[in-house]
Amino acid sequence: VNLTQSLLVGFDNYLAYFKMSWASPIIAIALMFGVLAGVLTWVSGPSKGIFAVGKAGYLPPFLQRENSNGVQRNILLIQGAIVTLLALLFVVMPSVQSFYQILSQLTALLYLIMYMLMFASAIVLRYRRANTERPFRLGGNATMWIISGIGFLGSLLAFVLSFIPPAQIATGSTTVWYSVLFGGAFVVIILPFIIYALRKPTWRSPGAIFAPFEWEQKAK
Repeated sequence: VNLTQSLLVGFDNYLAYFKMSWASPIIAIALMFGVLAGVLTWVSGPSKGIFAVGKAGYLPPFLQRENSNGVQRNILLIQGAIVTLLALLFVVMPSVQSFYQILSQLTALLYLIMYMLMFASAIVLRYRRANTERPFRLGGNATMWIISGIGFLGSLLAFVLSFIPPAQIATGSTTVWYSVLFGGAFVVIILPFIIYALRKPTWRSPGAIFAPFEWEQKAK
């Protein structure tokens, strides 16, 4: 299945069966607006969250700057620069499909890392914060281990398999494939630790409202 045209081809075949091929361009235009709306959400949403965290003292002042409309200017500029660098993969990847595939794989890797952290955290917090009042409790400790364990192992399996190039798509050089996946995942994982280690009290923006972490409350 062609990753970049499959949806349009599917609608085209479906409408052709009902003698409504004239509706294919309308569907294509509607999909275009839908994708644009999705892109706008993905561009502004995560960067807005990073901006809020940054103002709480976890990002340097340079990344807390905003324009006259309150938009996180510098974060968006850096985000655009990173996307531009990733777009250079078009030069070394054999096709648009392979480019789309490798970015999808990298996105999946980052998602799965977070899911593994959440499943592991659920087990850890069951013991460290056993007496915390919660609106819902997931059975006993055994139930927590079974459900979170299955979730963690499933995420780990998907994480490992995400590094394997798909056989049905020509991905070109395996060196480029593994370099982008390992390098991209490594940078995204290690960079927050570096910034957190270098943070300073002066980074906190006056008036920033951000719930403190548990270890911050204990320190006070």
